[in-house]
Amino acid sequence: MTDRSPTTGQPAWQSMLQRWAKYAPPGRPSPLDVENFRDRLLLAVEQAADRTGATPERPAQVLVLGATPELRSMLTGLPQVRVTLIDYLLPMLQAMTELLTTPAPDETWVKGDWITAPLPERYFDAVLSDLVLANLPHERQRALVERVHRLLKPGGRWINRIDCVDENSRFLELEELLERYVSDEPPTQSDICFLRCAAGLRHWDQETGFQSWGGLGEAMERYREDGRFTHPDPRANRLLEAVWEITEPFDKPYWLREKSALDDMLKHWFSIEHEIRDDAVVPHHERGYYLYDLKPQ
Repeated sequence: MTDRSPTTGQPAWQSMLQRWAKYAPPGRPSPLDVENFRDRLLLAVEQAADRTGATPERPAQVLVLGATPELRSMLTGLPQVRVTLIDYLLPMLQAMTELLTTPAPDETWVKGDWITAPLPERYFDAVLSDLVLANLPHERQRALVERVHRLLKPGGRWINRIDCVDENSRFLELEELLERYVSDEPPTQSDICFLRCAAGLRHWDQETGFQSWGGLGEAMERYREDGRFTHPDPRANRLLEAVWEITEPFDKPYWLREKSALDDMLKHWFSIEHEIRDDAVVPHHERGYYLYDLKPQ
């Protein structure tokens, strides 16, 4: 992500924060996602206790990549867990703290790149992450997977929600998608986010994995004049305006893998102990969302 948005001039993390508050699942974890994260983490903590005798005085070590509020709220109050967060922007961590649904948890914050920041190896019992791989180009995705492998203790777990291109993915034009989502009722936040994700997939490059949000912006510009949308169907304008609002300035880099390639990469360092597919997204014909429970090989 660039340091500043080229269109708003504000720090990119601030525009990301403003959009985050308006996201709905699957762009952020759903209550069911959080429950699945918690169940898999508690299993990892139980296994860590069996291996090391973890107690409240000697808790299991959990690393969170990024600042996802839902994961941090879930971790608050869990027994026998000590939490470390890592992100390259401490202001982002602080700002995301304001979105927690629980009192501020007891966390250790580390400022740094997920791949290169100094962290102890073979130290963590579990690593949690939500949609982090898509923030990195493919070569750096591999570097992050290898890094997490080095950070985990033998028998530890990487509980990782990932989006990808799978057999349900469809590459539909914006106009086709508008026909699906247009309604006489005001659009829901879920409708807006599903439309955004599905429309963005049309601008995914299979060779590089890069998804161009800028390409989506250009497609939307066809219906925009003098700062407002002018689609022939006035109901579509509400959807377009809402998608524009949560995506502008269309500058966030994003990379997706095909599901088979994703699995091949993960299996180089991890065994897939458990996989949960988010079936809620299937009717929307967009990317696939999966929660992986990964064990170092």
